[in-house]
Amino acid sequence: MSESPIVIDNGSYSVKFGCEPEPYTAFNSLVRDKYGTSYLSNQVAKIKDISSATIRRPHELGQLVSWELESEIWDYCLYNPDEFPRLGITDVAGRDLVLSEACITIPELSKHTDQVIFEEYDFGSMYKTCVAGYVPFVSQDNFRIISGKEDTDDGAAGLKDVKPESDYRDYQLVIDSGFDCTWIVPVVKGVPVYKAVKKLDIGGRFLNGLLKETLSFRHYNMMDESILVNEIKEKCLFVSHDSYFDSFKHKEDRSVEYALPDFQTSVKGYVVDDKNRSKLAENAQTITLRDELFAVPETFFHPEIAQLLNPGIVETILESIAMLPEVLRPLMVSNIVCLGGNFNLPHFGTRLCRELQRQLPTDWTCRIALPTGDCALMGWQAMLAFSKTETYMKNRVTREEYLEHGTEWTTKHRFGYQTWI
Repeated sequence: MSESPIVIDNGSYSVKFGCEPEPYTAFNSLVRDKYGTSYLSNQVAKIKDISSATIRRPHELGQLVSWELESEIWDYCLYNPDEFPRLGITDVAGRDLVLSEACITIPELSKHTDQVIFEEYDFGSMYKTCVAGYVPFVSQDNFRIISGKEDTDDGAAGLKDVKPESDYRDYQLVIDSGFDCTWIVPVVKGVPVYKAVKKLDIGGRFLNGLLKETLSFRHYNMMDESILVNEIKEKCLFVSHDSYFDSFKHKEDRSVEYALPDFQTSVKGYVVDDKNRSKLAENAQTITLRDELFAVPETFFHPEIAQLLNPGIVETILESIAMLPEVLRPLMVSNIVCLGGNFNLPHFGTRLCRELQRQLPTDWTCRIALPTGDCALMGWQAMLAFSKTETYMKNRVTREEYLEHGTEWTTKHRFGYQTWI
């Protein structure tokens, strides 16, 4: 068809959608304030009082379980020209769709998605897979390379514009760290190696929960303040640049003062610095964050901080690599691609490269490719690049094929991970 495909990265925290060149972003949630008023997706910006707001999401444990809510959010995104004028969609019937879903989706939930796409929205064709399956098609200009064996003067892993290897796109280890969890996905020749896929149950949701407990114990009760705690996480938290224990030596120097919302001058609060300190009211409530800033994200490397017995992200990567043929292992660790909103945390990629390099044989080199822009949008950029390839045209499923063969055929022979196991 002449019209470009609609690309939807349906994440558990936000929906990234559009055609080109840049996506729109909408929260993938329904928020109800303490007065009983509901706010769908981006309407949450209109809430005047975020205290005790409850959030309902269509995803649970990384799986899309509620299409009843998801379809409402999609309708808000696709048929809302006032808020998303560049999208220019009046009807999706007959349009092509490129969609993302969880790496290992329960087959019945995957069938439900097919039914909604073809029978309710009447899309003309669809291609869907996990975000990692699209990454080999994105331009390498969108990444910067961190090498574990290149050191700068301060001892940190160097950020250098290393030219990728010639087989960079054929062999990749994709780390997708999102809101619900973190996926470790080896990709060989554009196909995820599902036998070696590993899942780390630490993501943005887990960090929010741990930060809630920490702030509630040390400062004020914030167990019901999901929106506020998420705002503090995005504005303040960072991954320790050095080791976890060395960061405690400088926790006072790195402390951050955060002004809590008073719902008169501020709805979500703000970081107090030299520029806005004069505007701070005398009776304003503030909290000073010290070791919470780096201790909460440190659970990626040391889950025992949160009393978890699961392995950390480095051990999970090593477990995934161990499931691959021995000849591919050094190639995979030298071609790691990181994406997902958690990699927006400062120093996360640098620290991961350093910690992983320490666990590898001395003749192996760890190289990590980090997006130069927003890490949460890189999945959508990869999907857009895939939609312009011949591979997409050959492997998509049309509505006629779906109506002829049904959901069993579509899930098993085209989109189900069972095909590759």
